[in-house]
Amino acid sequence: MIKWVLQILLIGSLLAGVWFANHIINSEPRHADRSDDSSPIAHMPSYRLVDLAGKAHHTSQWSDKVVILNFWASWCPPCQTEMPALSDLQDEWGNHGLQVLGIAIDKADDAKTFSVSHPVSYPLFRGGMTEAKLSKRMGNRLLELPFTAAFGRDGQLIFAQAGAISAASLRKHIEPLL
Repeated sequence: MIKWVLQILLIGSLLAGVWFANHIINSEPRHADRSDDSSPIAHMPSYRLVDLAGKAHHTSQWSDKVVILNFWASWCPPCQTEMPALSDLQDEWGNHGLQVLGIAIDKADDAKTFSVSHPVSYPLFRGGMTEAKLSKRMGNRLLELPFTAAFGRDGQLIFAQAGAISAASLRKHIEPLL
């Protein structure tokens, strides 16, 4: 009888350990805007971003600017095509209140390597599934790359587009706000 009770306790302990380990391994870090992961975003999210060098930033530091969030990956040809146009917009309008932010939905090392061979004039940040889900809340229903969302100085979402976006289209939306 004691042997049977010990076996049940051992099996129960093992199952509890497996559940706990699975819970810890699959949990994601919490970000400030994660109160409801499924709610659509109509305003610039309060969010912590980590740049490719590992330094943390918060979206609040750009609260007085027109912000373009561009989700990209090093392996994505349309992303590579539009990045020089985004860099040109940053160069042209940065002193007038525009801030482009690139969020790599990619391996950190691949994004770093790509950024060295394809430099841009705006900051690039690490991303993963948490940031991909953030883009989904902005309207990227199919989690396509590239995905671009723009927010006015008041934080309101101006537009969002999945797939490559032209410089002319970006200008049409943001120039009146600068």
